[in-house]
Amino acid sequence: MRIPCHVRKFVSGRYFCFVPFTIRFSHSFGFVEALVDTGSPFTVLSPIDALKLKLPIKTMRKGSPVALAGYRFLCHHLEKSHLNFKMENGQYFSVEMSMGVLIPTKMDKKTLQNVQHIPSIIGNDFLEDQKFTLTFNPSTKLAYLEH
Repeated sequence: MRIPCHVRKFVSGRYFCFVPFTIRFSHSFGFVEALVDTGSPFTVLSPIDALKLKLPIKTMRKGSPVALAGYRFLCHHLEKSHLNFKMENGQYFSVEMSMGVLIPTKMDKKTLQNVQHIPSIIGNDFLEDQKFTLTFNPSTKLAYLEH
């Protein structure tokens, strides 16, 4: 089973892989494209994706402190998120998992503007728990998650 990823330039003109999926929890549903980051222990939604999904991030003030890309966040815990990934064969791989939402510790217009480049992340928790391997060749721009 393979889930195709998109390969695109992201930081310093280098190629990175992103995996598209839909996410549903509580009363929210939407499309997300997350950076597959084998250096991250956790799967998280970015502040911008959280806003796109109409999550009340201004009231989500509980969580563990996290530093990322020079910014400070609270990682607010979401229970029972449903993620759906389209596989190469057109079928879907679905998983229910808990994940975090990155909430800026300073909640103002300027900060939200400054952190808009920070992507949602698929971390090692997802890869390990779901037994996926990341295959990524930046020179051919080929990437996929394989089960």
